[in-house]
Amino acid sequence: MFRLLVLFILFSSIATAQTGGLKGKITSGNNPVRGVNVVVVGTTIGGISNANGEYRISNLAPGEYTIQYSAISYKTVRETVTIVSNRVVELNVELEFKSIEIDEVKVLDDKIQEQKDTRTSLINLRPKSARVLPGAVTDVFRTLQSMPGVLAPNDFSSQLIIRGSGPDQNLIIMDNVEIFNPYRLYGVISMFNPEAVSDIYLITGGFPARYGDRLSAVLDITNRQGQPNTHLAGNLNASIVAANLVLEGKNPFNIPGSWLVNSRRTYYDLIIEPFVKNSGLVDDNVSFPNFYDVQTKLAFGPFDSHKFFVNAILSRDGVELVSGENRTTADSIGVVDLSKNDLVSGAWHFTPTKNTLNKLTFSWYRNSGDANFNSELLDPSLDENDFQDIAPDTLKPYLVNFGFDTDFAFRKYSLDNRFTLFWGDGNEFEAGVGYDIMRTIINFSFDIDPQLKSFLRFNPNIRAVFNDLSDNIDYNRFRAHLQNRFKFGDFFLQPGLRIDYYDIHDKTYFAPRMSASYALDDVTTLRGVWGIYYQSLGYEKLRDRQRLFDFTRAVTTSIDAEKSTHYVLSLERWLTSEWKIKLETYLKEFDDLIEPIVLQGTGYRTVPVLGQDPSLLSGWNAPVATVVDSFTTIPANNSFGKAYGFEFMLEKKNIYGSNEINGWLSYSLAYANRTVEGQEIPFRFDQRHTFNLVLNYDINDWLNIGTRFQYGSGFPLTEAVGVKPRVILEDKNGDLIPETPVIATRGSTNRVIYDVDFGDKTNRFAGRKPDYHRLDVRLNAKADYWDLDWTFYLDIINIYNRSNVVNYDYFVDENQQLRREATNMFPILPTLGFNVRF
Repeated sequence: MFRLLVLFILFSSIATAQTGGLKGKITSGNNPVRGVNVVVVGTTIGGISNANGEYRISNLAPGEYTIQYSAISYKTVRETVTIVSNRVVELNVELEFKSIEIDEVKVLDDKIQEQKDTRTSLINLRPKSARVLPGAVTDVFRTLQSMPGVLAPNDFSSQLIIRGSGPDQNLIIMDNVEIFNPYRLYGVISMFNPEAVSDIYLITGGFPARYGDRLSAVLDITNRQGQPNTHLAGNLNASIVAANLVLEGKNPFNIPGSWLVNSRRTYYDLIIEPFVKNSGLVDDNVSFPNFYDVQTKLAFGPFDSHKFFVNAILSRDGVELVSGENRTTADSIGVVDLSKNDLVSGAWHFTPTKNTLNKLTFSWYRNSGDANFNSELLDPSLDENDFQDIAPDTLKPYLVNFGFDTDFAFRKYSLDNRFTLFWGDGNEFEAGVGYDIMRTIINFSFDIDPQLKSFLRFNPNIRAVFNDLSDNIDYNRFRAHLQNRFKFGDFFLQPGLRIDYYDIHDKTYFAPRMSASYALDDVTTLRGVWGIYYQSLGYEKLRDRQRLFDFTRAVTTSIDAEKSTHYVLSLERWLTSEWKIKLETYLKEFDDLIEPIVLQGTGYRTVPVLGQDPSLLSGWNAPVATVVDSFTTIPANNSFGKAYGFEFMLEKKNIYGSNEINGWLSYSLAYANRTVEGQEIPFRFDQRHTFNLVLNYDINDWLNIGTRFQYGSGFPLTEAVGVKPRVILEDKNGDLIPETPVIATRGSTNRVIYDVDFGDKTNRFAGRKPDYHRLDVRLNAKADYWDLDWTFYLDIINIYNRSNVVNYDYFVDENQQLRREATNMFPILPTLGFNVRF
């Protein structure tokens, strides 16, 4: 690791000749312009203008240079200057204001957060990073998982765990439309194609008043507009498992604006499925997991300060899987599943003056699906390795049934309006209102073997209730917000207020927020945020929560929305024009969190008979009743918690697009806990230490290598403490005789079935999984064939084949001893692919 860090610094050193310089002042309408990027075109040399609009560049060799001046909301200017030895040339520049939003601004590389921007915890991800980050499989969410404060639940999931909060507590927005289910392939990847997005903003805490109905973080993504200067352009990216195609161009019939269409599809079902079927591992009626989606963005205008947008998405995920008769494992499953994500939205952007902007958005969104799952699973107390290569028809005494049927439909109709006014010197006012109509349908029915139900009932890891659920509720949400950024010299203060009415609670919530930034000098900024946040109930949020609740009206109107309070302090400093360091500390306090109501139920325990064989029924006394927790599907505000920590990030940004090396190094120290039923336990994704190192190096003008190293301390784990006889309730004679507790035996024998004993609730999350670490490497080779730009890549995940543990399977061996076997994440996994632009 030390060598990698040394290389990171050495490759970034820039040798310059100290022979001349350039200085000047940048103004607009006689007012100085701060934060202008000043670039010596064709080099890595540049600077940023200070609060007085002044800039200075030293150590330029004699000669003629082109200097580029660019800043958000201003037209880019290029000037030619001749540098003379031992002299500082003065070049003053006047920038012309450019109305925002009406014409899309093309950015070569990173956008720098201005000192007047009071947002803390802001991650501005370059779409290019999502295309080339090693191990991220060209996915936006998996790229964000390498940022400070952001974790992945495991290698198989693209969900975002942000600063001690669950994925259900993150707000996902695309082109000002809230998205309920942003995942594809059942969570393996996200819906966002980095080839088709322009802006990716993640706020990991302290987000402003325009955002709401979530407790933790906001991911705001904008799809890019098509190229307006050509009739047809595009790119194709294909790997061994998936492909995506982007087509774009200017509108036909001389209509101002552009169009863009992008489509993605996996082909597991086209390549892997025939191989698996021919091997006899599955039956012929199997359809492997696959998805396809089509997304489009149409832009019309500008028409006299008006511009119009249309966005649409059509997406399908599907799988049909039945275990084959020739399988070598004991388990058999049958799965039929289809999920749909569809969206249509329209937007009208209007800039009546250069200082005002109004955005009106209306949308329709539907996330729906249905699934059928039936299985015969090996009894969870047994070791599956003991049942390999055994004929399925001989396994019946050792199998338990588990199945469910479900269908759901979440529909949302939304209208949102946001108005922005830029007034005075650095002041900005924003106000907005919005209204959502929600239509939700959810149905679940379960079929569970009594043996399995007994195992699940007394496992503290299993807090879900497998009761049938059927509900159809309609509810509305109304929101309004206002905020204003005031400038007091180098100090910026932004108070804000958000008001939400949640029809599902029949309550109104006021959420004040305050953020500030202070420019300590031209390159150092101190920021701070305090705010209150609320999150309403809703079936559409349960997907990420992975738990069923009863949200009928009688229940939801009697409880409050969940609440969090954020405190964030951030210090950012530019060490050079491309090196940046950022330190941040945060505290999130969670209140009124919902957990299921727990009632006193009846459990059973038994003790052995001295001197008898404990493997036989005669070796145990009759079960006696005990008091245990009995979970329900009824929610209550009976939990609270905290998440706090410290984050460090050292970043070398490729601002000018011509550096040989760029990347970042980050470290997070984090604590997260929840108090449930009076007991404080670690949050299920509490990770104490997290380290990320990302390096990209241009070996030459056609070959690039990228590496990503990740380290994380282990997540909490509920460890087994021993074994115990299984007690089940036996129905003697229907309703005539009450159910009687008996010790379960295998088939017609008197041999006792043992279960893994996870202890009581005090043992929940008392252990830790092993530390996680992984190194990914990616090679990118550029080429020019048939006048097209090609990139060929080799991406290798987990190059040293680390066995990272996702969980442990505990079982009882033939001697009634507790054993466990690790379930691991990705092994070494190479992927080949190419990208071609035309």
